Amino acid sequence: MRELYAFAGRRRMGTFRQVGDQVDFTYAETAGPTPISLSLPRTGPALSPGAARAWLDNLLPAREEVRRRWARERGLPDTEPMTLLASYGDDLAGAVSLSADPDLPWRRAPHPVEAPLPEIATRLAALRNQPTSWLDQRARPRFSLGGHRGKFALRRASGKWFWPTYEHPSTHILRPTTPEAATQQLADLDLARAREIPATRTELVTFGAQPALVAERWDRLGGRRIHAETIRQALGLRPDEDVEPGGVRDLFLRLGQAQPPVDDIGRIAFLLAGDRVVVAPRR
Repeated sequence: MRELYAFAGRRRMGTFRQVGDQVDFTYAETAGPTPISLSLPRTGPALSPGAARAWLDNLLPAREEVRRRWARERGLPDTEPMTLLASYGDDLAGAVSLSADPDLPWRRAPHPVEAPLPEIATRLAALRNQPTSWLDQRARPRFSLGGHRGKFALRRASGKWFWPTYEHPSTHILRPTTPEAATQQLADLDLARAREIPATRTELVTFGAQPALVAERWDRLGGRRIHAETIRQALGLRPDEDVEPGGVRDLFLRLGQAQPPVDDIGRIAFLLAGDRVVVAPRR
């Protein structure tokens, strides 16, 4: 049996346990009233038998070759979500951090590691040339991002960039791009705002000669993590499972909101932050 502990700040939310292929989540007494996911309610059964595993799966890169590289670079035995997130789960989407250490909040905080601008440019160039190279192993990063496209997370503080840790959450997501592609995505975000849908603040920034789409994280507020999840997590779906229109409609009804016009902004990913719906560049 494997165990992975979920924390929100210094509060233990609960424990993921895996036996064979089955993953379950049990809430801790200290979890509080807010569920870790709409698919994993505080009382009653999960939305689906695979909801806990799907919730973890959506925190990781969708491409298997990226997961294999992450496992190889850390000497991990497999690419199971529980295995990878035990090593890369400090800084994730939403408010939750994951660790095999049950005392994670009480460990000695590491000193933040700065990412100078030339290093960021080098990281962008490497990711552009090698799409599986999401991480810079010199910094021993312990963060994970979902989606198909290569990207990395950094923390911006006092005008400088730093690699994120459990104690120092990331604030921005950077992805190599071209000016033409960035123009299209920024236009899509403007369209979302025109339809009164909150959209993450995103801009085209050049580091050295490397253009990047820099998105302010939708799941951070004042440098702190906020509780959020993707629609797939809320519906208990794996990254490769289709989101059915009926499921999305029912989910928005549960939140008391009208469903946004997805067809008009197909390059946008919809995400849940508390009881709000926000949009971000498709990851």
